[in-house]
Amino acid sequence: MKRWICLMLSVMMALACMVVAQAETTYDQHMTFTIASTNINESVDYNGDELSQHFEQKFNFDWDIISLPSENTEEKIRIWINAGNMPDIVIGNVYNNGEMMNYIDQGLLYRFPDDWKERWPHAAADFELTKLGDAVAEKAGGTYLFPRAIFATNYPAEKIVPHYIAYIRKDWAEAVGFELKDAYKTSELMEYARLIKDQDPGNIGDRLVPMAIRPAFNCYTFMLPNNAYAGGSDTDCQFYKDENGQYQWGPASEDTLTGLKLLKEAYDDGLLNPEFYSYTGTEAEEDFYIAGIAGLSVYMGMASYLDMTASYIENNLGTTYDDIVHTALILGEDGNYHAPELINYAGYMMFRPDIETEKFERFMDLIDYAATDEGQMTIRMGFQGTDWDYDADGNIQTLLPEGESARSKYPSIYPIYHRLVIMSDDFTLINPAYKKEYRDRIIQMYTLKNEYASDTSIAPVDWDVSLHSSDAMSRISFDWGNEYATIILQDGDLETNWRNWVDSYSYIIDPVLEELNAEYAN
Repeated sequence: MKRWICLMLSVMMALACMVVAQAETTYDQHMTFTIASTNINESVDYNGDELSQHFEQKFNFDWDIISLPSENTEEKIRIWINAGNMPDIVIGNVYNNGEMMNYIDQGLLYRFPDDWKERWPHAAADFELTKLGDAVAEKAGGTYLFPRAIFATNYPAEKIVPHYIAYIRKDWAEAVGFELKDAYKTSELMEYARLIKDQDPGNIGDRLVPMAIRPAFNCYTFMLPNNAYAGGSDTDCQFYKDENGQYQWGPASEDTLTGLKLLKEAYDDGLLNPEFYSYTGTEAEEDFYIAGIAGLSVYMGMASYLDMTASYIENNLGTTYDDIVHTALILGEDGNYHAPELINYAGYMMFRPDIETEKFERFMDLIDYAATDEGQMTIRMGFQGTDWDYDADGNIQTLLPEGESARSKYPSIYPIYHRLVIMSDDFTLINPAYKKEYRDRIIQMYTLKNEYASDTSIAPVDWDVSLHSSDAMSRISFDWGNEYATIILQDGDLETNWRNWVDSYSYIIDPVLEELNAEYAN
């Protein structure tokens, strides 16, 4: 018992010393962090405003900012790393596991200390939410990069899936007697489109577009709702294990054909823009919320997009979002919600291999603080009591003049501070700049996506596939929207055209299937 008491006292004294040491950290040595990122505004002094100075004084540093050109970002990073002269911190936008493992094998990136998660627990908690971080660390035998979590403090649902939802003209639906629900099969949305095409409740005439959807987002309207492995504009979830444990290619699945049949039917029946394949940028969505000639559109389901849609509608259509818009999920023909699990591969941080230990530790102290509630609120809203505060009900309220935000008041916030640790998606769920009704609806959408999913319709990340590196895998690159559009626009039998399309890519796909089945099949 005496020995046990002595041991407990020793532990308590050690913990007390750690607390005191942490409290007494003064950061006497000034440091400069050289950091490279895209979206840098050359006219902004990232050390100049009050918010940046708050962080700089707290951790005794300043920024040396290097702007990465958006058109050849990865090539610039590749040159730096291979030449051994990368800045202290580089923020990459497109993760390539083959290149990453090659850099690690050559010792071209900094290896985090093995106990880093214990030292920086707030950063570690968000790191683990990325899933990518631990998956790469396991493959590499250590931590060499720091990804950003999509959601962290405001995690909306158990499984995070792509954000896309349908935006429906509520007033037109009511006029033609179409029931408003939280979720529809694609075929049900097509029935709504037929009703408004036949009855034209908005008196649009020949300009009416029942379904205004850009080619890439047709994947989220027709193919992916029926097959989570059908490919999409922001996922490489194409390969899956069948019931025998063998890898197959998702676009070659009969479930993908189900979506293609619906897409072709929508086109043949005049439900889509006759030249939908020529939509670029946001032209399809603009037919909905600016021109007001579309019965529905499909795009990102986030509070910021609901707010943007509301602004466009008020400014261009002379009415309000609440009067004419209804949002909903898109389900497969089996009544289930299908989608791949969403992983963020953009905005991950890497460190030069010879970065001073003290500088790395100082930067990680900054990262750990940025991952706290206090740090995130400062980054997103500015200073409590000056720029924002809590009301009597505990809700966040801005104290800034109308039309002003922390981002406009403190130009240093974006992109540097916004790109530390957590994506902006997380804060949009509590951001008072967006109506509470919009934020609540989006949280409900994420929740319903999980509720409408079956045990197998949300495809988990297969890290064997996602982190598989080979020359064969590197040759796979598809513009899914245009590929699927090409298939349904061809003359002749759709199923025959689809099978011919699958066969036409066998020279690219078969070598990858052979590799995956040789290495990872059951």
